Amino acid sequence: MSAKTIPIEGPLQGKVIAITGGASGIGFATAKLLASRGAIVCIADINPTTLSTAKEYFVSNCLPHTIRTLNVVERVQVDEWINDIVKEHGALHGAVNAAGTIGSGHGISPLTDLEDEEWDRIISVNLSGAMYCLRAELRKISDGGSIVNVASIQGVMGNYIISLPICLFAVI
Repeated sequence: MSAKTIPIEGPLQGKVIAITGGASGIGFATAKLLASRGAIVCIADINPTTLSTAKEYFVSNCLPHTIRTLNVVERVQVDEWINDIVKEHGALHGAVNAAGTIGSGHGISPLTDLEDEEWDRIISVNLSGAMYCLRAELRKISDGGSIVNVASIQGVMGNYIISLPICLFAVI
């Protein structure tokens, strides 16, 4: 938390929540909602532009947060991020894994045009990245904590390529 941060009183007061993909879309909306209810949101995202916008939002609204650039396909980065959260805040109470990607030709090109490198990138972010996050979080989360893994509607639409819904569940 920065010196200007004013803790918000709410049902999640002081709970530390890690959020991947937290600087845009579902992740950003989730981070804003959790922070408005008193949580300390630890946002990670790969996009520096959206991270800057998210930081501006949380700073200007005096909401407790941390912001970090993170590539979820890099297991070591994920482990370090979760360890750093616990080191800085003393605990991890929950997590939202919302980082995800679709193919560059999604909805435009036929599946027959999908290159192996693109497929590997999609799988590494949407499946392996989600598993790296979930595993690191499970190792550190407080008893009674919750982990939510999300995917966009693209995961169930019949377009060019599926954006694999994250089907990993955690029981704590």
